[in-house]
Amino acid sequence: MGHIIESALPPEERPAFYRGYFEAEATADTFLRFDGWNKGIAWINGFNLGRYWKAGPQKNLYIPGPLLRKGRNEIVLLELHGPAGDRAIVLTDVPDLGESATVDERVLNFV
Repeated sequence: MGHIIESALPPEERPAFYRGYFEAEATADTFLRFDGWNKGIAWINGFNLGRYWKAGPQKNLYIPGPLLRKGRNEIVLLELHGPAGDRAIVLTDVPDLGESATVDERVLNFV
C-alpha cells in the first residue's frame, strides 16, 4: 500500500526528476539550453553533463558529440526548484556562455 507524502510546497516547487527523449540524425558537439528552468543537474544517455542555474552567467551545457547516439537519446533533469516556465529544452550548435567582464589588457601583458 502506498503512502501519501504531503509537503508545504506546491508540487511545482519540490525537487523532481524529468525525463524526455529526442531523435538525433547525426552525432556532433551540441549545447543544451535551459530557458525556463531554474537550477539542477542534467544527464544525457546516463552521462552527467553538469549543473545548470538560471542565475548564469552560462546559459547552456556542452554535450560532446560522442555522447549522442544516432536515433533515440534520453535526457534526464533533476530540477531542484521546479521549472520557471515551459518544461522544454533546446539543443543548439551555438554556445551561450553569458556575459563576461572585460579584462584590462595591461593585466595580461607582463612585459
